[in-house]
Amino acid sequence: MDIKKYLITVLCMTAFLQSGQAQFLKKIKDRAKQAAEETVLRKTEEITERETSKKIDTVYDKATKPKKQKSKKDSSESRNDDMDDLGGTEGMDGGSPNTFGVYSKFTFVPGNKQLFNDFFGLDDIGDFPALWETAGSGEVVMLEGIEDSWLSLQRRSGYYPSIANELPENYTIEFDLISHGYGNTSGNSKLYLAFLPKKAYSMGQAGSVADVEILFSDSFILNNVENFGAEAEVRIANRIERNLPELLNNKVHISIAVNKKRLRLWLNEEKYVDSPNLLQGKLGRQFIIEARDILPEKGHFVGISNFMIAESSEDLRSLLLKNGKYATTGIYFDYDSWIVKPESYGVIKEIAAVLTATPQLNLKIVGHTDNSGDVAYNQSLSENRAEAVKQVLVEQFNIDENRLEFEGKGETEPVADNNTLTGKANNRRVEFIKN
Repeated sequence: MDIKKYLITVLCMTAFLQSGQAQFLKKIKDRAKQAAEETVLRKTEEITERETSKKIDTVYDKATKPKKQKSKKDSSESRNDDMDDLGGTEGMDGGSPNTFGVYSKFTFVPGNKQLFNDFFGLDDIGDFPALWETAGSGEVVMLEGIEDSWLSLQRRSGYYPSIANELPENYTIEFDLISHGYGNTSGNSKLYLAFLPKKAYSMGQAGSVADVEILFSDSFILNNVENFGAEAEVRIANRIERNLPELLNNKVHISIAVNKKRLRLWLNEEKYVDSPNLLQGKLGRQFIIEARDILPEKGHFVGISNFMIAESSEDLRSLLLKNGKYATTGIYFDYDSWIVKPESYGVIKEIAAVLTATPQLNLKIVGHTDNSGDVAYNQSLSENRAEAVKQVLVEQFNIDENRLEFEGKGETEPVADNNTLTGKANNRRVEFIKN
């Protein structure tokens, strides 16, 4: 074979091998062109307070969003009105019925005050996200057939959410995780959810660490839970080896609750980790996600989206009975809708338990929004969402409807700065007030 024919053959083979990855991961130029065309459907929004002072000139729309939405995704989800808004496809007609039965075992209760919130929708495709830090590599991408923006985790890199202060003793973390390209011949990659005593871009730099290890190979394997280093007075190393093939090459929602030394972790609605003494000393005051051997050239893809950290204050019952009110960002709704997401089960179940145990207690449910969009629209949306929460308590938990009132306040009572993503997330909340 002459050299010309040989080179042509090699180039054709290379193009074939890369085609699968190209179909999965949209390239920057194509998406940027599409986004520019879609921008006419979206209200331009200036983000004036970003921790990196990065100015976002245009908020890109997504073609499947209803035109009624006035701004880019509100960020909470929790899972941004934010998770409220993240990933939902229902319109203002109310959408499909609530499906709380699926999450009947889900006991996770999100923290009630947002500390960090990022859904990557305001970052340019191909850039590293403005609210994160790394000593490695990564970029924001769009995926074929999936609406959200994702941070692509690559090679051997640690990903640190930029938070000014140490994390408190009690907090929750939630995010979506997706993988692609793994199977019998793809090799192995690992992901560590790591809890550190100080800021670092890798587990090794922190000196001490507690971590949960996820293995991507021919299956999705929740592999180890361990701690080590000077902070770990009592060494813990538990081999879990939970083989979960249904989660491989799919999206999974990860929920983590930290209560002082205790660490619990859920994958979707199922709890897999409950370690009461893992986070000793200052372990857990910082959090990173560390990638190992996630190799794009081998077709690997692992990404995260809809990431949030929230502080957990006193338990819900104590706050409600002692202070007469409880506000939470942990009740989530479908996008541009008042359909309550089943991930809200844990919070609403706790409210129902307090009402059941305290027959003399009556509550007013108050919905709040941030200032994105039209004032009248936000007012209506907040009323509808408050009423929807009431109906869940009545229909799913058998609470007497005469004990519950509802009201919408729209954007009129902010509790945080509407110029930041985290501030907006804290303003999108549901409040329960003693009557």
